[in-house]
Amino acid sequence: MNKICKFSIICTALLSLSNAAQNESEDLTFDTLEVSAKSVSNAEKSFATPGAVSSRDDVKSKTQSIDSIVRAMPGSYTQVDQSQGSVSVNIRGLTGLGRVNTMVDGVTQTYFGTSSDSGGFHNFTGNLGTSAFGALIDQNFLVGIDIERGTFSGPNTGLMGSANFRTIGVDDVITEGKPFGFLGRYSYGSNKVGPSYMGAIAARHRFENGTSLGFVFGYSGKKTSQNYTVGGGGKISDKQPDLDGDGVPDVPPSLDTDDLVQKPKSYLFKTEYAHEDSSAILSYRNLNNYLAKRKINNDSYQLNYRYDPSSDLVDVKFLAAYNRSKQNYDKGASISWGTLKNGMKFYNKSSQFDLSDTMKFNPASELFITTSAGINLLTNKYTKQTGDSDYKTLTTNYAVPTGEQKAVSYYLNNAFSYDIFEFDANFNLQKWQTKGRKGKCALSNPLCSQKEAGEFKTDDTYLNASLMASAKLHDLFSPFVSYSRTSRPLNVQELFASGTVYEDINTALRPEKTQTWQIGFNSYKHGLFADDDVFGLKAVYYRSKVKDFIYDRLLMFDTPDTTMFLARLNDKAKFRGFELELTYDIGYFYTNLSYTRQKTTYLPSDSSALDWTNGPASGQSQFSELPKDYATLDIGTRLFGEKLTFGSLIKYTGKAKRIYPKAEFTPSPNNQNPLFKKLQTQELPKIPTVIDLYASYEPIKNLTLKFEVQNLTDKNYMDALYTYNSSYSSQVFNDDIVLFNNSARGRTFLMSFEYRY
Repeated sequence: MNKICKFSIICTALLSLSNAAQNESEDLTFDTLEVSAKSVSNAEKSFATPGAVSSRDDVKSKTQSIDSIVRAMPGSYTQVDQSQGSVSVNIRGLTGLGRVNTMVDGVTQTYFGTSSDSGGFHNFTGNLGTSAFGALIDQNFLVGIDIERGTFSGPNTGLMGSANFRTIGVDDVITEGKPFGFLGRYSYGSNKVGPSYMGAIAARHRFENGTSLGFVFGYSGKKTSQNYTVGGGGKISDKQPDLDGDGVPDVPPSLDTDDLVQKPKSYLFKTEYAHEDSSAILSYRNLNNYLAKRKINNDSYQLNYRYDPSSDLVDVKFLAAYNRSKQNYDKGASISWGTLKNGMKFYNKSSQFDLSDTMKFNPASELFITTSAGINLLTNKYTKQTGDSDYKTLTTNYAVPTGEQKAVSYYLNNAFSYDIFEFDANFNLQKWQTKGRKGKCALSNPLCSQKEAGEFKTDDTYLNASLMASAKLHDLFSPFVSYSRTSRPLNVQELFASGTVYEDINTALRPEKTQTWQIGFNSYKHGLFADDDVFGLKAVYYRSKVKDFIYDRLLMFDTPDTTMFLARLNDKAKFRGFELELTYDIGYFYTNLSYTRQKTTYLPSDSSALDWTNGPASGQSQFSELPKDYATLDIGTRLFGEKLTFGSLIKYTGKAKRIYPKAEFTPSPNNQNPLFKKLQTQELPKIPTVIDLYASYEPIKNLTLKFEVQNLTDKNYMDALYTYNSSYSSQVFNDDIVLFNNSARGRTFLMSFEYRY
């Protein structure tokens, strides 16, 4: 493996050097100190911005999955659950609504997916359904990703940070100076990847008075199957070992591949208006999919308006968004062991409004102050509809609870700049309420103060703060230090899901609060070694402490009556780590490197195990502990006037874990619970370094052909944070044997083309 890594890097470097002489003769100049937002990409700007921020541009043209792109950013990862069809971002070891603020075009995503079981009631030979928060977004419509870790601004608070996915607009389709444009893309791969295709048309008219009006319409579709060939050969569906030699498999495959074929279709429409001092964007997105015995539909409506006259005191921004998702389960599908004879519909509706004004002041010759004040309102509601009489009467049972969440944020951002020094002080006063209908609690449940069934609500008010100081000492050394304190509302799924046939909950559950310290530095310079090169470096060390960290345990109480439920409990958690990001580009040669190393201390949740002893609680949360360290190196060369590109992606993953599939029970530490489940983690087999090779060629302007080989050496391995790494099928029933029977996709070839007119 090491020889192959070295060979790949050496070949790329030699190709770059062979083209250096040709490119050195080109007369290109760049600014070296002052960087304009219009002259560099978002990915480059992140290196000139203090704090733990990272960006990726041109995502739509990547043949790597969205999970691979996010995992190549420091401190960032994804939870991969093939039964959800959504993107679940993990920042520094935490994931989920509130812990990570995942957005699309600045709008918080609240989708909560719940897949069906592959078997029926008490079918111990099938996989159990899972649940996860995520964003329903088509990668073909994405142009960029921005991730902020450890700090916040405006309403975008999250315990560990935020991730924003940016979608295409008129300028991404129309080439400069033209009134009409087309963007088309198609890719197809071996090993059950593709086809994937996308087409978008756009037009813009500029009126004599300076007004412009444009629109863009896009359509996208793709097919993905999970019955792929693993490294070394053989389909993943064939991995059913016969341990005792009786000719009968002892466990089913880790994936029920028949239920995990998906063919999502997506639409996007935007209208863009601009005048001298105002602009507006009206957008609509739709996604339809069928996955894990349910139809998934998502509709997103959004209006952005900005009024920016020639005044330092007025720069008004307004956002209004409405998002509606529906999961329509098949008749006869099973959720948490319960069969839906008449099916079920699970709805999520959320609305968001944001209004702010930005003011600029210059009280002294070198002192500049920028202040933004605003208000944000988020409402989020989950409901279910079913024709099954049993499910109609259930309240807090199972993984699809109903309830409503409201949060109002009053925020104030302040940026002070004096000479080489900058200081940011951002505040967010958040008032929230979560309410829903609870069932009857057992008398033996000490965690439930409201024993009778009925409406229950909880609320809180918290002042979030994010402070950062930085100094531009030199282009190559701009240090910064930051402190933040954040909290998050309790989610409906944490309050109103008992995880069993009983209806007990913990009414005393407290919201999580975190404090994060960061120290680091930026380097960003044009013309470091040559007149036309770009260099960027960012290094960050962080420590986070979470108070009232929420985890869950399957508890049983039997005096004076009996109950067993998934109790959400409060504890504490600690996170610390180091993050490094580097970029260098001289035209004929480029390299991008990200490296992350972290250590976490917290109690995992029982519900993150896909284990039949959990009952309906199985898979209701995700195991989110990051690998000990991980890195991605992207290195390549551009030849013949940058029309031909050769490159390699090298992905390293350190020690990673999963939830140990076999359940063990011990007496409760407080002797209240005779069936206290002892949850354990287990280290995965060593994950090899994975190498991808790619080449792209532009034979004519705006036409790009690309060829890629993923998992070049065809390694057979379990990738980190895949939900089905811990599936019940990895445990031999009534035996002490557990298996590592999930595998990532083996060697895969992909071809694609993109044309822009």
